[in-house]
Amino acid sequence: MKKGILFSLLLAVLLVFSACGESAEEKAAKTPQGKFVQTVENASDVPDQSAYTTTFGVTDITVPSSDSSAASMGILKDIKLSMKTSTDKKAGKSESKLNVTSTNNLFPLSIDLDFLVNTKTGGAFIPLKSIIEPDASLLSYLDQATNGMWSKLNTQYPDLKNKYLSTEELTSTLSGETLPETAVDTKKIESASKDLNKKANKLLNSYFTGLEKDRFKEAKDGTISVTLTNADLSNLMSKAAKLMDDEKVKADFKVLLESQGTESLTDFDTSYADMKSSLQDGAKELKENKDTAINIKISVKPGKDNSLDALTLKVNVADKTNADEPQSITFTVKTKAEEFTPIDDFPTKDEIITSDELSEIMTEFYSQMYSGMDLTGSGL
Repeated sequence: MKKGILFSLLLAVLLVFSACGESAEEKAAKTPQGKFVQTVENASDVPDQSAYTTTFGVTDITVPSSDSSAASMGILKDIKLSMKTSTDKKAGKSESKLNVTSTNNLFPLSIDLDFLVNTKTGGAFIPLKSIIEPDASLLSYLDQATNGMWSKLNTQYPDLKNKYLSTEELTSTLSGETLPETAVDTKKIESASKDLNKKANKLLNSYFTGLEKDRFKEAKDGTISVTLTNADLSNLMSKAAKLMDDEKVKADFKVLLESQGTESLTDFDTSYADMKSSLQDGAKELKENKDTAINIKISVKPGKDNSLDALTLKVNVADKTNADEPQSITFTVKTKAEEFTPIDDFPTKDEIITSDELSEIMTEFYSQMYSGMDLTGSGL
């Protein structure tokens, strides 16, 4: 009996010493704030193969009845956006499936678009099937706008639905010029992207760690949330503007813009300075504006090893300029980790519609569309 009591006392003493030996960092990591910070940090370190679904929707909107846009603004609550993005780092490709749906009786609509992206070059391919054969509700609107020509695309160009539209070919068609082939330094781009992500992650880590720990709340299901106000956002924007003073950050921005063929780089220094100035002005406006209140509730649900299982942003913006007619809008953005599914192969050269083919189809399309319209009195 005495041995049992002695063993129990010894075990209790060992547990006390074990707890006392835990570092302050280890203790902090177990708090709601520590779990939140670690999950946000891990969110940038996605696996080689990943998939996430992001949804967006307006949940509430208040507009004065005297406002002429009140009716149309109300429709926003019936419109939902969803996009699933799968990424395969090693294969250098990603695929996004976008859906926009409106359940409003005055504006019923469903739009589906797919994007297949070469993450090494930035080039994107869009399957034309969902464009040529859209949902019946969307087809009705397109036919109204094109004098019934949209429905004829499938019959006049039966192979079109099996083709892909390349963003490079589309740009070439719209500009009327063939884009020059340029060598893309993928390693340089990846390095710049990783460096920016690392610095941005460090900024967020420092920012959330600096908030009062009692602002972080943990629910029973493990979801941890914190709410940011005007002052918080102003502080974060000021820190982001200060980060832009880092010459390496500036150089990384330039690399990424050059990789996208941005033509305005001839005056990059001025554009970069304007970006920083806009952040500073925005931070000042948020801090001084007493009529507009912004609240962003950020909720994260950690997965295995504090990986990101779900991230939810609930944003409310209220304008109290006119106390008698307040205006506000609330919308929610949620990102949820999904099981990775294999990504389609890039289309072959024969499956991509060329700029010449596209130009020919567009010319014929508009020619037939306008020939069937009554343009009397239109001035055309």
